[in-house]
Amino acid sequence: MWFCAFSGAIKYKHTFKTQGDVFIMAKVYAVKVGRNTGVFNTWAECEAQVKGFGGAQYKSFKTVEEANEYLGVASQPAAKTEQRVNLSEALKLSQKTSDRLDVFVDGSYSNGRYAWSYVVYEGNNVVHQDSGVGTNPDAASMHNVAGELAAAMRAAKWAMSNKKYITIHHDYQGISSWVDGSWKAKNGMTKAYRDYMNAYTKIVSFNKVTGHTGIQGNELADKLARQALGI
Repeated sequence: MWFCAFSGAIKYKHTFKTQGDVFIMAKVYAVKVGRNTGVFNTWAECEAQVKGFGGAQYKSFKTVEEANEYLGVASQPAAKTEQRVNLSEALKLSQKTSDRLDVFVDGSYSNGRYAWSYVVYEGNNVVHQDSGVGTNPDAASMHNVAGELAAAMRAAKWAMSNKKYITIHHDYQGISSWVDGSWKAKNGMTKAYRDYMNAYTKIVSFNKVTGHTGIQGNELADKLARQALGI
């Protein structure tokens, strides 16, 4: 999956690859001198700009931020970049924003494994639910948070596929705070989550709830995540 954004006059692409259930930014290539300059997400694209071009200058980087630094271009915070996916056109939503569905997300962790789950409500009725076990060992270092991040991303993707507005109810603050920028995303997992979810802000809103207080949707999501791990 790739998203386009703009930084100054230089166009670049963000590429994410899935490892388990968390999107990780793949290697990017910065071309300082070539047929076209900027940040490219594959070697083939980079090579097309520099092969046979006298005096070409280019390097590979792990993040777009590092690549832009090499190019002398300041990266804008994700929350302030242009919307990467024009969801209003892609979805052609017929429902009103007030008709949002409620989605409860949660994660669980046990013995080095994490799980995710989300439950979709229309009024008091469950209309969809899904859960599973993550497979990314790096993500597992975030324990149950990794599962809740994966659940939120899957819920957003489900909403787009089904042309729905949703409110994600979560019990871990970072689920919304990494997206709105009130928490700074500091590692690859949280940066990838932030950038992925920022593409869905036109159809996804957030609501923080207190976990394990008897809220039906939260309790069900917690139960499904634990069941996925056999707990």
